[in-house]
Amino acid sequence: MTRYLLYFLTGFAHALVILIYRGYMGINPTIYSTVALVSGIVLFSIVSWLKFYLERIGAIMALLCVLAIVPWAIDAGRKVLAYDAFLSGVLIITQGVLLFFLLATFITSMRYVLSRGPWLTGTTTPGPVAKVIFSAIPIAIIVFWLLIMGKIQ
Repeated sequence: MTRYLLYFLTGFAHALVILIYRGYMGINPTIYSTVALVSGIVLFSIVSWLKFYLERIGAIMALLCVLAIVPWAIDAGRKVLAYDAFLSGVLIITQGVLLFFLLATFITSMRYVLSRGPWLTGTTTPGPVAKVIFSAIPIAIIVFWLLIMGKIQ
């Protein structure tokens, strides 16, 4: 259950911050931000759901999504450090929180990818009703994203 929340929060936080940087701060999209945005969306909409049913594939996909977000995190961190304004402190704190989520997701995914023991050790998975409810959230997000995808870019 906690891996679901970790993957969901990490992906959602990164996608949200990238969209805020693009929309409100006027930062032009780069290949790094586009790849990180798609990876964040995949992480919180598909991987968080997939790990309920296929733990091994979910952990590997989460690791790939995290590795795809790292170049954007480095590029955004570099731009934030060069930014000379009052907001730079807020942006540094925001980047720090994002990096914490990214590191926690990376360590958790590596633990499950490299473990030799049973894959289902750790926190218990929710019951069937909770799985249906948690599965509806990513499906709704994917449908919503497909509906507005052309309007955002």
